[in-house]
Amino acid sequence: MVNMVNTAVNSNIYAGRKPGSKYNQSHTFQQKEVLEVPDGAAVNKYANVQEIYEALKYNASYRVDKQEQDEIAEKEIQNEEPEISNDSSEKMTAWYQGVSLKEWALTDPKYTDSETGISWYIRDGKYPYMVGEDAEKFRKLCEESGEFPLKKFGEMTGLIQKLDDNTVAYVGDNGIAVKSKDGKEMFVDTSGLSYDILMDMFRNLPRNGNFFSNKYWSDNIQKAQARS
Repeated sequence: MVNMVNTAVNSNIYAGRKPGSKYNQSHTFQQKEVLEVPDGAAVNKYANVQEIYEALKYNASYRVDKQEQDEIAEKEIQNEEPEISNDSSEKMTAWYQGVSLKEWALTDPKYTDSETGISWYIRDGKYPYMVGEDAEKFRKLCEESGEFPLKKFGEMTGLIQKLDDNTVAYVGDNGIAVKSKDGKEMFVDTSGLSYDILMDMFRNLPRNGNFFSNKYWSDNIQKAQARS
């Protein structure tokens, strides 16, 4: 999923690299098997699943450094199991900069969805992730509702923003992709902004402006920075 969601799917684990895109630079990652979407699954009516995936996939932050990545790849070649946590649910232990996400969650800022009570954390001021019971609640929520986890996670954490009935913004690591149903799109560089500043900007964003104007975004970014 996009972002460091430590969900319990099954025990198949892989490691690899994703190429860079306009939404982010290349990252190494470690993650459980790719979540498959059945035909006819519910998706964002303002953009198809591929658009959501392209806009957000490089936030999927089971990030490990190069040494850890090579070690995991070597283990897989030798048919050995990468390190797994000891819980009975067979959840994977995800690591970031040599520290497990569960450990990072002890000190990272915590945010809670008022509707579901599910919480997530922000690493390095940018990257949302879930751990423990919250990740399990999120997994069950998506299973019960039939919602695509990537889309649901983006909406819950604010990485997918509905601007109006025709326009959606997707927040990536280094910018915002703005897309409309009639094919308009633009990219806004927000690489220097933290998650908190971006969410403040969206909360206070005028909904009657031109979403495809550079001035519209630069003005609102400046206002959000001034409030921070």
